[in-house]
Amino acid sequence: MEEPSLLLSLLPFLLSILSCFFFAIPISRRKGKGIGFAAWCLIPFLTPFILFCLVSLTDKSVLDRLAALEGKT
Repeated sequence: MEEPSLLLSLLPFLLSILSCFFFAIPISRRKGKGIGFAAWCLIPFLTPFILFCLVSLTDKSVLDRLAALEGKT
């Protein structure tokens, strides 16, 4: 029996990395970061850590409202 090609073997891994990247794009925009920050998810073993960092950041809208409140006082 013939072994599958390397690309076919890595296809599930690559699809999971790409799905995490596309999941991270709206999160990074909402947090006030660019797509470049979400592009770090394309590095295979950094993906969970980058997603954790993105989710744990405070939203940009909350930071803007806090800055507006501090400016009023």
